[in-house]
Amino acid sequence: MPKDLDKQVLSTMAMEVVKDTFKKMLQVEFSAPPVAVEKNIIEYKSRMRVSPMEKFNAPAYVSYVNFYLSQKDLQAEIAVGTFILCVKDDVVEKLSKAFKLSSKDAENENLQMDNVAEFCNILAGNVSNELTKLGYANLFMSAPYKGMNAIPEGVPFDYALYSKQEISFFFWNEKCIVVELCIGRVPFRQA
Repeated sequence: MPKDLDKQVLSTMAMEVVKDTFKKMLQVEFSAPPVAVEKNIIEYKSRMRVSPMEKFNAPAYVSYVNFYLSQKDLQAEIAVGTFILCVKDDVVEKLSKAFKLSSKDAENENLQMDNVAEFCNILAGNVSNELTKLGYANLFMSAPYKGMNAIPEGVPFDYALYSKQEISFFFWNEKCIVVELCIGRVPFRQA
């Protein structure tokens, strides 16, 4: 039977996923504890409004992945959840260097968007894996969307949801990354 995910469990899990992923892949740890808040979803024309620049009051890269209950839902674009990653513009170069990219490559905006999209995909995949470990059904994921400063068309989401978790992460003594996450009713796996 589908069950609403506890928002506190979802936030805590997302914080741990980001912490563990950064530590394992990039050898970077938080410089301050993450800050999680519940926010209302702002909807326009059945899509979630996302404003990456407002998170940092500066240019930002953005990527998102949608979660689906089945391959059929993925093809029909009926999302059960959404994972959004916003990364402050001047931090992407640090992340790119941690990914072992040259300084010349780090200045390429398309490559930067690709890197943020890949990192979003990794983080969303790790969230999905953690949900599976908790006994929830395996989720299908979309390919990551990538962009800079805005997503004019909005982000698909589970229209039955009214709120999302917004988690700010601090590395190098500044707010560098914001994750927005909302997941609707996900069934437990069949035994």
